[in-house]
Amino acid sequence: MVQHNDRRTFLRMSGATALGAGLMALSACTGTRDSGTGGGGGATVRVSWWGGDVRHAKFNEIYDLYESENAGTTIEREYADYDGYFERLPTQFAGGNAPDVLHVTERQVADYAQHGQLADLEALADEGHLDLSHFSSASLEAGRYQGTLVMLLIGATIPATMYNRRMFEDAGIELPSVDWDWSTFYEACEGFRDALEDNQTGTTYQAIAGPPFETMLVQNGKSMFAPDASAALNFDARDAEEWFQYWRDMLDEGLCQSAESASENQNAPFEDTIFAQANAAMHVQNSNQLVTFQTALGEGNPLGLAPFPQIGAEPVAFVIGSYACVNESSSLRAEGAGIIDFFVNDPRANEIFGLELGTPGNSNWAEAVEGQLSEVDQRVMDFAAEVEPISVFATPRPPGSGQSDTIMSEVGLAVAFGDLTPAEAGARLVDDLAAAIGA
Repeated sequence: MVQHNDRRTFLRMSGATALGAGLMALSACTGTRDSGTGGGGGATVRVSWWGGDVRHAKFNEIYDLYESENAGTTIEREYADYDGYFERLPTQFAGGNAPDVLHVTERQVADYAQHGQLADLEALADEGHLDLSHFSSASLEAGRYQGTLVMLLIGATIPATMYNRRMFEDAGIELPSVDWDWSTFYEACEGFRDALEDNQTGTTYQAIAGPPFETMLVQNGKSMFAPDASAALNFDARDAEEWFQYWRDMLDEGLCQSAESASENQNAPFEDTIFAQANAAMHVQNSNQLVTFQTALGEGNPLGLAPFPQIGAEPVAFVIGSYACVNESSSLRAEGAGIIDFFVNDPRANEIFGLELGTPGNSNWAEAVEGQLSEVDQRVMDFAAEVEPISVFATPRPPGSGQSDTIMSEVGLAVAFGDLTPAEAGARLVDDLAAAIGA
């Protein structure tokens, strides 16, 4: 299910969520000079990614630079928000119209890799189109599906507990640490209940979030899905019942965000959520999003990062990745590999993109951005270093598993509103996830 990281790899990692944007396709101008790494020859290469306006601007700036140095090459750009992007991609593959270069995570890669639709990147490297020499063995291993390197790590992040230091200090509660557990978390929320105003709470309602649940499973030697990405679950209803019971107890004791508030925040702009408004002391979030939330909250509410509370024999901090792939059926595989090579190995491209998708998988990119990190970015890197001893890479999930976040949210909210007991919710989660992957 997971792959342990070495220190060098982990310090090159962390990632981002998609901020909204409509589905778009843009064509760019041609350039003047061939780079010799697969570009040139009058090719029009289609490249797709997900994200929001800031990320789109960075991708476009990098690809404008590539075109200016690769005579006759045009990069046709397709992008969308996260949901729109991954709704469209399967249709494109089914219709034989998928992009030449695409971005995925370990959650979607099996949808395409199992059918041989993604190119072998090591073969393209052997042909001289892609330099993998700066990637550690662990970061490359994270991009393998059934032994073949089909995706290259662009950035990685750690789903974490983001916390408001001012609220902890004002309430006189000890800050979270690497080795804290769910009992300590519960006790902290009891302290916040007694110290905060009526419209504030210790934590957002996390029973709707997949990462802390899966982290808990891994800490107990299990996982949400089978380690080999086959159509099987690797936990049972009892595991899920215990998770939902914990949060049912939190709700009943007034220790977390209410059901109504959690439901309202599901589709609200991040700046309208209770954590971004300093009305919750803790929240589940990808570590790279520290910059986004810190900007919203301002200097008066300094934020910190901690791993999810620990339970079981083996402490774990999950690492999830964002990856670049080449379409195996494309007639422009070499050109696509050359574009990825430029993206990950050219220091100018590295500086433009920074840590937008998290800390990168290759050492030369990390070195290129090291001197330009903001204070908040440095906090993210320091957190990555702190949890390095307990970090693990998430591995590919089976086809259909992309529905897991929606299922987790629906079942978790049903518990919050009292429509399901924890036992019923545990059984429902198992049944719905199994149906999603065809188990």
